[in-house]
Amino acid sequence: MPEQGKKIAMGISIYLIVKQLLNVILGAEIFSLVLPVVISVCMALHFWKYTHYASACVIALVALHYLPANFGGLPSTWLYLTEGILDIGVSAVLILSKDVRAYFNQTE
Repeated sequence: MPEQGKKIAMGISIYLIVKQLLNVILGAEIFSLVLPVVISVCMALHFWKYTHYASACVIALVALHYLPANFGGLPSTWLYLTEGILDIGVSAVLILSKDVRAYFNQTE
């Protein structure tokens, strides 16, 4: 279980970085890569027992912050709206997955 949780966490980390790289290509500032990289490094290093909860909260709060603007700008913001919905899903996986919890709760 912990090994599967590690794969899920690393997959989410890759998603966050690739997503933000796409945003940089689409016009976001390069500085916007800092948060996804910090979250990814913390999850990869198994920084803290509750890293997955903290990461899920940050990801969800950022997505919810931009959600009204994404709905308001439809149809031109459909890509960002999809991204926000995926971010909420990623947050749910980080919180609800037994495998992710097992990975972050191991005492090695």
